Amino acid sequence: MGAPEWLVCNGGVTVGPVRTELLLRGVIHGRVPSSAWVRQTGWQNWRELGQIREVSALARMLERRLDQPDSELASLQEGADAVARATDVGEALLVALHAAAQATSATIGLAHRVREPLLLPTTSCSFGAASERLGDVLPWFDPAFALARAGRGRILPGSGERGSAAQAISARLSPDVELAGVALLPIMVNGQLCAMLELGRSDHPFRTSDSVELADFIEHVAVVLARLGAARRLPGGG
Repeated sequence: MGAPEWLVCNGGVTVGPVRTELLLRGVIHGRVPSSAWVRQTGWQNWRELGQIREVSALARMLERRLDQPDSELASLQEGADAVARATDVGEALLVALHAAAQATSATIGLAHRVREPLLLPTTSCSFGAASERLGDVLPWFDPAFALARAGRGRILPGSGERGSAAQAISARLSPDVELAGVALLPIMVNGQLCAMLELGRSDHPFRTSDSVELADFIEHVAVVLARLGAARRLPGGG
């Protein structure tokens, strides 16, 4: 069975069908209003946007207050549950990016998915970043991509004494505003890189504990991506 596709109606105009990933992206960026009605292409009846499982899960995650006790862990647990309900790789990455950003108080982020035929990371989702980045392809020699291929996640300084990987990530995330810290989160399936998340904070550096708290979450995301078939896009995949 293919991934679900949705028709979206604002009361006067109906658009679609669109995949779940694009529906969620429209909600996040305000292009799909909360008053919209939606239905899957195989349904007979329309439903309110908030009644859609994937939309309500994402909304709860984004609305969580991170200044409450244990909110980072709770946000990641809720994010992991939402990722597990994803019906395709793009949707899973979109939810994972927002969960990781919310849990670490990141102000900006991008998700890159390794895609055929070049098997290079393509920017697929954004958090607080310019939508013009979507569709960009990272070159093989990109230093952050090199780290990610080795499965090496890093919390890096965004300014001062920073290496080439931090510079590359900062330039992508925020070319005009200096970041205080950046993070690289590779997602590996069967020993191969299938996606990578890049996060940035403009207020202060990431905490060392952020990498520890995110490790289990990223492993969970990798399991979901494997189930959804991400490994088939990689060299040697099934």
